[in-house]
Amino acid sequence: MNNIKVITLFHTNEKIPFITCIVKNVEENEQGIKLTLQNGDNIHVKDYDYFFLSESANECVQE
Repeated sequence: MNNIKVITLFHTNEKIPFITCIVKNVEENEQGIKLTLQNGDNIHVKDYDYFFLSESANECVQE
């Protein structure tokens, strides 16, 4: 199984999600991060921060 992540992006200083996507690869570099989506498209994000869920996505799906 691939290491697939569900990522939600927000606009700066807003609490409303901008986009939620399924990501199969995340690459970080000095210009930001590159998210490779499940369909092969890429999204480039700069000026970002991140938070972690307290439980994995697998556990959420099983409930």
